Amino acid sequence: MSRLVLTSSAVTERRSRIVASLELAGRVDVGELAMALGVAEETVRRDLRALETEGLLRRAHGGAIPVETEAGHRLSDSGSAARAVAEEVRASVPHGAAVFLDAGAVGEALARLLDADSGVRIVTASVPVALSAALVSEPAEIHLLGGAVDDDLVSTGEWARSLARTLRVDLAVFEPTGVAGGRMLTADPDRATIATAVAALAARIVLAGAAPSRQGFAGSVELADVDHAVVSAGVLDASVLQVLAEQGATVTEVAA
Repeated sequence: MSRLVLTSSAVTERRSRIVASLELAGRVDVGELAMALGVAEETVRRDLRALETEGLLRRAHGGAIPVETEAGHRLSDSGSAARAVAEEVRASVPHGAAVFLDAGAVGEALARLLDADSGVRIVTASVPVALSAALVSEPAEIHLLGGAVDDDLVSTGEWARSLARTLRVDLAVFEPTGVAGGRMLTADPDRATIATAVAALAARIVLAGAAPSRQGFAGSVELADVDHAVVSAGVLDASVLQVLAEQGATVTEVAA
């Protein structure tokens, strides 16, 4: 029986085609990419996660969008920048706290910084965040929010929304896709509902990473409810940082 061996060069070529398609179309869809590339949708999702980590795109509901927004602002930083933001947030996580981690590069990086010695209980709707937490040599206690899992491996649906309304966490860390109208933006209305429900019962709220993009996203947590904003330098507009500070939030810009 013959066997197809996928070489690293084939992976590189496929991912290059994804980036090229994104530059041409301004948005790519997982299903369409899978058909065009002749691979499974899960393979495309892995490629998108890897490309986001490299800072070459930003995953959005069902696909991906460019790293640069219309206003020229860089979207969610990845790699070393995400780790730098996560390390800053980690310094403010109390021992033994119950912590909600949002989906995204910062959430995944922060999950890898929380181990059993921290006494932290991690709650998340993101499968990649839960897996990142589980790969720690001595992992913290991990709770994955139930419900249907969408194309980006995030729990959604009525079950997830109902569970989110019951969560009482000491700290909720959100990584929005942008900020507009005095609210964080997220990938779709369902995730926005879950984020808003979690924020309503959280003792403290942290805005981490961030990336202003005002097209096609749903408003969720209000900036007035944010206690601490930790973002890579230059990611958020100065006007947004000023609003956060005026509303009483501690603002920390982190160098990559």
